[in-house]
Amino acid sequence: MRHIRIIIALIINFIIFGVSLTIIGATLPKIIKNFDWSYIATGIVLSAGSIGYFVSSFISGILLHRLGPKLVIVIGLGLQFIGLMFFAFTPFVWLNMILNLMIGFGQGGTEVVVNYSVVRIEQGGKSRLMNLMHSAFSVGAVVGPYLVIALMHSGLGWQMIYRMMSVISLIMVGVFLTIPFSHITKEDDDGKKTGVGKLLKDPVLILSFLILFVYVGSELGVSNWISEFYVKYFNESDETGASMVSVFWIGLLIGRLGTSFFYKGARPALVALGLAGLCTVALLFALFVKHPVISGFGFAFAGLGYSAIYPLIMALVGRYFSTAQGAAVGFSATGGGIGAFVFPFIMSAISESFGIYKGFFFYSALNILMVGLIITIIALTRNVAIQNNAAEKEINQ
Repeated sequence: MRHIRIIIALIINFIIFGVSLTIIGATLPKIIKNFDWSYIATGIVLSAGSIGYFVSSFISGILLHRLGPKLVIVIGLGLQFIGLMFFAFTPFVWLNMILNLMIGFGQGGTEVVVNYSVVRIEQGGKSRLMNLMHSAFSVGAVVGPYLVIALMHSGLGWQMIYRMMSVISLIMVGVFLTIPFSHITKEDDDGKKTGVGKLLKDPVLILSFLILFVYVGSELGVSNWISEFYVKYFNESDETGASMVSVFWIGLLIGRLGTSFFYKGARPALVALGLAGLCTVALLFALFVKHPVISGFGFAFAGLGYSAIYPLIMALVGRYFSTAQGAAVGFSATGGGIGAFVFPFIMSAISESFGIYKGFFFYSALNILMVGLIITIIALTRNVAIQNNAAEKEINQ
C-alpha cells in the first residue's frame, strides 16, 4: 500500500493530538487550585486554544493548495512544540493564554492536514479510514488523563505532561520532514482554481460548518469540564476527576472503532443523526442521576454518542465536494474551532453564576440543536445520494 507511511505518521500524530487536547481538561482542577484562577480566567485560557485552532483550520485549508500539507503540518507542530514547552509554567493568565493559542495553531494544522489526506486517500466519500484515524485521536484522549494521574503519583508534577508532549511534537516535525505527500496532492489542481467565496456560499458546506461548530463546542466542553464537575459536584478527588475524562473518551473510542469496522455505507449523515440522538439522551441521563458511578455510565454513553459525528461529517464533506477538498475540509473544521472558542466563555459564565451542574445543561441544549442541523443536512444531500446510487448501478450494469 503506497500510502502506508503517511497513514502511520498521521495516526501517530493524531494520538499525540488526542493526548495534548485532553491533558488540559485532566489538569484543570490542579490549574484552578494551584494558580487560583476563576472560572472566567479559565474560560479565557481555554478559549485561546480554540482561537488558535479555528484560525489555523481556516488558514491551513487555504494554504494546503499553495504550500502543501507537509509544510502546513510542520509549521503547526513547531508552534505546538513551543506552546506545550512553556504552558502552565507560571500562573500568569495572559502568558498561558498566548501559549495555548500557539498549541491551538498546531492542533488546527494537524486536524486539517489529517482530514484532507484521508479524504484524498479514501476516495468516494467512504468513512472507514476517517473513523479509524479519529479512533487514534480517541486513544490519545483516553491515555492523556492517565498519564497525568501517573505523573501526579510519581512526584514529577502534573506540569511535566506538557513538557513531555512538547518534546514528542518536535520529534514529529522531524518525522514529517522525511515523508513525501506529493502522490496525494498531484491530482488536486482544482483546489487552486475554485474560488473560496463561491465555495463558502454552498448550503451543504455552511451546514457542515454549523454542525461541527455545535458538535466540537459540546464534545470538548464536556471533556474539558467533566473533571471539575466530579470534583465540585460529587466532591470526588482530583485523580477521580481526571479519570472521568478517560471514561468519557473510552466511549468515544469504542464508537469510532465500531463505526470504522462495521459501517460500510455511503450515507454518513444518517449514522451521525443516530449518534447525535444518543449523546443527547445520555448526557441528560448523566445529569439527572445523582450517583457518581451511575452518572459515569451516562457520560460514557454520551461519549459513545459523540464518537463518530465529526469523522462522519468530514466524510460527507469529502463525498460532496469533489474539488477544492482542502478548502472545504478546512472551512468545516473551522466551524469546530469557533465552537470550541465561543462555548467555553458561555459555560464559564453560567458556571460562575449558577454552578457547574447547571452549566452542563447548556451542552444538552447544544446537542438538541445539533440533531436539528443534521436532519437538515440529510434533507439537502438526499438528491446527491440518489444520483450517486444511480451512477453506481449504471457502472455495475
